[in-house]
Amino acid sequence: MLQDRGAGKARAVAVSIEDRRTARWHDTVATLGPGHIQYLAGKRFREYSLAELGQFQVITDVVGAFSYTRYLSRFMEHVLGSLEVKGTLYTLLQDVRSEEGTSRPFYPGASFLTELTSPNGSALKVCSWLKSIACVEVTCEAKPEFPPPIEVYRIRKVCAAVSVPGLELTHFQAGTPPERRFRLVSPASR
Repeated sequence: MLQDRGAGKARAVAVSIEDRRTARWHDTVATLGPGHIQYLAGKRFREYSLAELGQFQVITDVVGAFSYTRYLSRFMEHVLGSLEVKGTLYTLLQDVRSEEGTSRPFYPGASFLTELTSPNGSALKVCSWLKSIACVEVTCEAKPEFPPPIEVYRIRKVCAAVSVPGLELTHFQAGTPPERRFRLVSPASR
């Protein structure tokens, strides 16, 4: 996550369950001075209040919380709440039904790692769900050359009245990343 602190000065915040800082990280922090890089560890992203995190212009999540959470809609609400208007989230998912619908599960006979369904049980693409979030602009790009294939998402917050359609977890099997199934819930049942 990056936060602008004036011309030529940026603030970077890393969030991780585990403290993975190395000697090189500490050396880099020492050269930049206080307040430029912060490392938050020991809690899940959703456990940090918006006051603790601040507001950011750019957030990246590469095979992080977006790929692992059991609470996908709550994660999106929290991360979009941490973005400034006109801020952008960059993230991805491995082995997912692509926007074009041409992808197949990476492992023969297996399902996609992340699957969404509508309330009636029909398949819903992650990209379509992201595009249904109020106050965001979304681009989705399939990268079939990666093993397993990935879909990359650019989510730009365009106004403050973000509204994320709710998803209910219906299946979770641990893995790296896990196998997850979500069903879209109607607003009345949230």
